[in-house]
Amino acid sequence: LAMGIACLRLSPAEFWDMLPGQYFDALTIYYREKRSDQRFIAELFRMQTTDLLNIQIKKSQRLKPGELWKFPWDGDGVADKKPMTDEEIRKHNEEIMKRFSNGG
Repeated sequence: LAMGIACLRLSPAEFWDMLPGQYFDALTIYYREKRSDQRFIAELFRMQTTDLLNIQIKKSQRLKPGELWKFPWDGDGVADKKPMTDEEIRKHNEEIMKRFSNGG
């Protein structure tokens, strides 16, 4: 009931009039829209950050957005991989920072 009222903005009467299948379909659509919004924001941050980094380094050393951060929807099997460890993240970031120290 709380999800129906809070997330789907249903009145209690609307909630109780729904069939279970209708309610779960509505929740599926709600979560699909939320994931789409999250993806848009993540892509926007990745693109902006890449642009801000690239204006500081040589053209030959510029990053592509997917090199900076990989997302599960990038389609290169990244969704199947386990999350990076702190050490792997540190090494990845060091590789990116080397581009700045090499004459950015």
